[in-house]
Amino acid sequence: MHYRPTYAPIRTTSRTVTRRRARRALYTLLGIAFVLGCASSLTPMDDFGQSSILASSQTDQQSFPETVASAALSAPTSEPAASAELHPQPVLLHTDQSQMAQTAPQAQQELIPAAIELKIEEGESLASLLIESGISQEQATLAQQALGEIFDVRKLRSGQRVAIEIETSADASNMRLSSLSLPVSLTTSIEVSRLADAQFKAKKIEKPLERKLAFAGGKIRSSLYQTAGDIGLPRGMVGEIINAFSYDVDFQRDIKSGDTIEVLYERMENYEGKHAGTGDLIFAELNLGGETVKIYRYEDKSGFADFYNEAGESVRKALLRTPISGARITSGYGMRSHPILGYNRMHRGVDFAAPIGTPIFAAGDGRVEFIGRKGGYGNYLKIAHNDRYATAYAHLSRFAGGISPGKRVRQGQIVAYVGNTGSSTGPHLHYEVHVNGDQVNPSGVKFKTGNVLKGKELAAFKRSMEKIEAKLDAVKKGASDIAMADFEREVYSN
Repeated sequence: MHYRPTYAPIRTTSRTVTRRRARRALYTLLGIAFVLGCASSLTPMDDFGQSSILASSQTDQQSFPETVASAALSAPTSEPAASAELHPQPVLLHTDQSQMAQTAPQAQQELIPAAIELKIEEGESLASLLIESGISQEQATLAQQALGEIFDVRKLRSGQRVAIEIETSADASNMRLSSLSLPVSLTTSIEVSRLADAQFKAKKIEKPLERKLAFAGGKIRSSLYQTAGDIGLPRGMVGEIINAFSYDVDFQRDIKSGDTIEVLYERMENYEGKHAGTGDLIFAELNLGGETVKIYRYEDKSGFADFYNEAGESVRKALLRTPISGARITSGYGMRSHPILGYNRMHRGVDFAAPIGTPIFAAGDGRVEFIGRKGGYGNYLKIAHNDRYATAYAHLSRFAGGISPGKRVRQGQIVAYVGNTGSSTGPHLHYEVHVNGDQVNPSGVKFKTGNVLKGKELAAFKRSMEKIEAKLDAVKKGASDIAMADFEREVYSN
């Protein structure tokens, strides 16, 4: 054997020194054995399915010194042997898995359930969101694949929220995805659940909207549309209110700043209690300069629902007072200086200023008598309601789809849109009422009231009216959880 040169002579190892080195090696090995023995209870088996340790039990630790000491005492004193003893080799003892199970059982980590809400950021996928939250890539990929079977994951948008349920260890070193829920509309969500084989399955959950009673009220400012935003009334409800009152109220002339309005209506809520739209108008009250006008929704014995005043008279009449919502009157019926011709001339209608494209409603049920271009009227529409009454609409930008000569229309149906065609100085609707072929002042026409309740039907309406007012008081006092199903059963069951 060749040795590298050293600056000190090689010393011969004595038996005493050999024992000292053996004891030192023994203590070192015992220290390593203790560390590895502790670690074996916290770490998995190695790649070969075994756990290599220096000692697996107290018995092994007691017998080990005798083995090493015996080897040391019997070592020869020759120089080569001494050189070998300068570099003692560690002795490893192996125990099988069954012995480990008896002497050093692995600690079982308890998984703790938790619920988390995540939000998808711009350019982020569901899988990347889950991985960023600590879910393994394999679980995240499988969950996204399951979702993709019934939902196009490319439709995920920034800001969408995902609720996940997980099971995790106390130190978060082990995290398992149990389920996730993704709302895709106000009434639909998709739930992805973990199966027994660690796979995932998605299903669509339909959750219908719930109808509840809601109240809005306050002072009217410059317009009903602006007031709606101030008092929290959905703008979609404004059109229905105007239509219901338009038989008796001129919203361009009768309403003044400081007048008040109260409304009871259906509010649609999803399963999370979020606003998801509006339903029917139940009650409305206008206080116009000290005069109060009330309307109540009532469903008669034939199943037809309409609005009635306090006397049980249907507010529906043959024609609407105004065939357009939210417009202002710029010129009334009568003599005026013509804005284009420059001389006084009879103005045989009412002008409503409104932006181009504003919808125009049929003032009553009837049949289209004329549609097309007509001189200074521009685009012109005339509807015959019966043998006596007709209405006309001029300066239109276009006609509604499906409107043609001879076509039947219903009251309140959109038939055209505001324009600036013909002899016109700005976008507006020119509206006329014809009686026996003559153009008359629309505000001076008195139309017959619709249905009038009598006898038992009137008594049933009176009871319904009282219950509506009671519910109105309850909602105004904060009872916002009144379900429409309960309301209808109590109010409309006669």
